[in-house]
Amino acid sequence: MDNIWPLIIILISLLIILFIIVRRFPVLAVLDVENIPEEKEQQIKEKIIKDRMRRKFSYLNNFFSFLGDFFIKFSKFIGESLESFKKKQESKIKTGSLANVSQEEKIRLLFSQVKEMIKNEESKEAEQKLIEIISLDDKNLLAFSELGYLYHNQGKLQEAKQTLLYALKLADIANFRNEQAGINYNLALIAKDLNDIDGAVLSLLKALEKDQNNPRYLDLMLDLCIIKKDKNLALEYLERIKEVNPDNQNISSWEESINEI
Repeated sequence: MDNIWPLIIILISLLIILFIIVRRFPVLAVLDVENIPEEKEQQIKEKIIKDRMRRKFSYLNNFFSFLGDFFIKFSKFIGESLESFKKKQESKIKTGSLANVSQEEKIRLLFSQVKEMIKNEESKEAEQKLIEIISLDDKNLLAFSELGYLYHNQGKLQEAKQTLLYALKLADIANFRNEQAGINYNLALIAKDLNDIDGAVLSLLKALEKDQNNPRYLDLMLDLCIIKKDKNLALEYLERIKEVNPDNQNISSWEESINEI
């Protein structure tokens, strides 16, 4: 019995110690290690090192970004300079090549350039070349015709009309039937665009005098007759179209339009 008391005392002591630890555990759990001088000093050192590294990388970032922008702008400048130099050299070559050839050859070369420019939809450049041809030969029928067609495609209707009227005079003087027909046909298209239906009909009649069975001319004349609501003339031209071009896909549509007149 006497031997039990020491054991009881030990157990009670352990219980008291355990009780104290349990009560203090929350305090230990939230203990801020940053307040410990050694830990805090270490964290400050690490922060300083990280800040230094961040500044170094930021500087390098800015440096390489500057270099990238510089090389992009520099390469663009070089490219534009080379392109400008190339165009100047080509111009010199063309000028030099034209300086040593006859006027006829110059005009032929200029027409070749016009053809390429129109193909590439370089209307302004093509116009300048055609005017250059006319400056060399003010009676060049093809140059005036092409310039008139070019103006028409650009929507410059009055310029197109005046240019083609002059071209028509040249064609009449030379008595070129195909050119007379083609120019009158284009004058009819311009007149139609200008809402001058009577003028379009007159020009087209002149075209048909030179080429009476041309399908394009007959098609346009029929359209003009329908616009004018001239049923008898429309039927006449419809029959001519059926004879010349019986497979024309617009015949049924024209018949309906004529029936509505």
